[in-house]
Order: sequence, then C-alpha cells, then structure tokens
Amino acid sequence: MSLEKKITDSWYRKKIGVTWLFAPLLPIVKYITYKKRTDFVNKKGVYQSSLPVIVVGNITVGGTGKSPMVVALCQLLKEKGFSPAIVSRGHGGSNERPALVTEKSSAQEVGDEPVMLAKRTGVPVCVCKRRIEAVKLLESTSDVDVIVSDDGMQHYSLDRDIEIAMIDASRGVGNGFLLPVGPLRESVDRLNNVDFVFSVGRPTFNMDSILSGVDVYHGELSLTELRSVKVPAKKMSLSQLMQGMWHVVAGIGNPSRFLQTLIESGLKMDSKYTWFPDHHHYKKADLPGGRVIMTEKDAVKCAFIADEESDWWYMPVSLELTDQFKTALLGRLNNVVREKSNE
Repeated sequence: MSLEKKITDSWYRKKIGVTWLFAPLLPIVKYITYKKRTDFVNKKGVYQSSLPVIVVGNITVGGTGKSPMVVALCQLLKEKGFSPAIVSRGHGGSNERPALVTEKSSAQEVGDEPVMLAKRTGVPVCVCKRRIEAVKLLESTSDVDVIVSDDGMQHYSLDRDIEIAMIDASRGVGNGFLLPVGPLRESVDRLNNVDFVFSVGRPTFNMDSILSGVDVYHGELSLTELRSVKVPAKKMSLSQLMQGMWHVVAGIGNPSRFLQTLIESGLKMDSKYTWFPDHHHYKKADLPGGRVIMTEKDAVKCAFIADEESDWWYMPVSLELTDQFKTALLGRLNNVVREKSNE
C-alpha cells in the first residue's frame, strides 16, 4: 500500500490510523486556521472586488466535485444573461503572474483544470497563485460581471459574496480532524458559515451530525458519451464501456469516485486501473497499452502526447442543478448585484 493511500485511509476511517502520529501538531494548525479566518472576518488585508464573487470550494482535501459545479454555474449564469469569468490558482502550472487561459493553453503552464474549464465553459479564465491578481486582471481587461472562483475558500485575501461548499456524498468530512491528522482544511463548523452546502449525489451519512440548520443541496452527474482524447469530436456511446477490457487511469483528488461512476455506467468491475497523484504531468510511458479511459481533466494533458493510434478516451460529465438550488442561488446573486450597485 502506498503512503498516499495509507494517509487517505487514515483520514476516512474512525479507527486510529497512521496520521494520528501527527496529533501533537493539531493545536498549531487550529490556531493558524482560526487566525486566518479571524483576520478575514475583520477584513485585514482583504481585497473586495467591484464585481460579485462566487467561491466554489470545500473544507476537505481531495475531489468533491468543484469543477463540475463551476461548469454548471457558468452555464446557468450565461443562460440568465450574466457574463461570468473564472479565476483559479492554476494547480500544477508554472506561471507566476496572472495569465488568461485559452483552449490551446498548455496545462503545464497554467494547470489542467483551468484548461478544461476554458474548453467546457467558453468564458474567460484567468490563473494566478494570488487569486486577487487574477480578479484584478479580469476587472480591467474583460467584459465580465460575475467572478467564479474555482476553489479558494481558504484564500482569505479575496473577499467573496457567495460561498458554495462542496462536500463528498459518501466520505463526508472523514474522521473530522484538521490536517494532517484528518482531511480538514478548516474545522467542521465552518460549513455553518457558508451560503450553500452541496453534494454530488445524495449524502450517505447523517448531515445533521455536522451541520446546524444549514440546507444541503445535491445534484446528479449526467453522463452521455465517450470522446477521443486525440480528437474530441470523435465519440462513442457509453454502452461501449461494457465491451471488452478497459484500463482506467486518473490523476485526480478522488479517483475511487470516478471508478465507481464508470462501473455504474457499465464498466466491468474487474477492470484494471492506475492512479496517479492529483495534477500529474503525464508522459507517454505512463499510459498502458490497449483501450484507456480517463477523466476530462487528465485528457487535456494527455491530448498533447496522444497519437493517431492511441486508443485513449475520456468521459465528460455535467452536474445537474435542481430548480430549488438555481432559484436560491440566483436570488442571492441578484441581491448582491443590487447591493454593489448602491455602493
């Protein structure tokens, strides 16, 4: 078992695991997270944009469905007449200064998720390790009226008007402890201070045990087809997952959820799989021979090393937002717009 898997297993089980060795660090981590939050509440060194800012984030390490939510939000906002833009830290990228992302941008320079988001949404995407610099660039150069921050709930130098906390429907908050003993970036009670808590799929645990009076929204992922990594216009139906043997590859925060989604879509349960670290930079030697299925985020990087013979495919997913969530979000956003117009 790899060290990464041992750590993850320790985070997401109630029995004592290897990460309990770090328990003496908890008071220090607790103080740091408390101080950052207190400084933000007191507006110390916080940049407030003239535009509404929606942060999509989480309080746990690993994948919770932030990217599908960002895509769904941008689609909803465009449908309602808004002109959204996305800011991202650009994890895995090498750029130090704010940079606008296009569909042809290199994932090694700007990060894999920003490239994927630019392709899927068609809205301006700007990356920078300091998200406020990305926001400022968009304010000065783009016809934008709403900022959507991909992750960044703990990036407290940037003020925000709406927070959407994504939570894993099956793993929840793990053992409930802060890093490095548990998977939490902030304490669980932080969820009681956000505008919306959202899970991809219905939660399989008791949400009342970690929340007090906060509504939890949920939505399902919509899967329709498979696309070629090399030529995305080349498609095949999901029924092909049931044909032959596939090798699953993923370099994301929660690969087990991706595998489960594939199995629910028809993939054989005994299929082979290979997991890489989140934001992994692929080399051709990393990919096994034969037919390969990967995530859309992995595909934006593997497209540069694929050739015509590569039997590599990815499965785009879309998050279905309920009417209840749409109404609540748009109502909150319209209130923010009115408040900012009166400032």
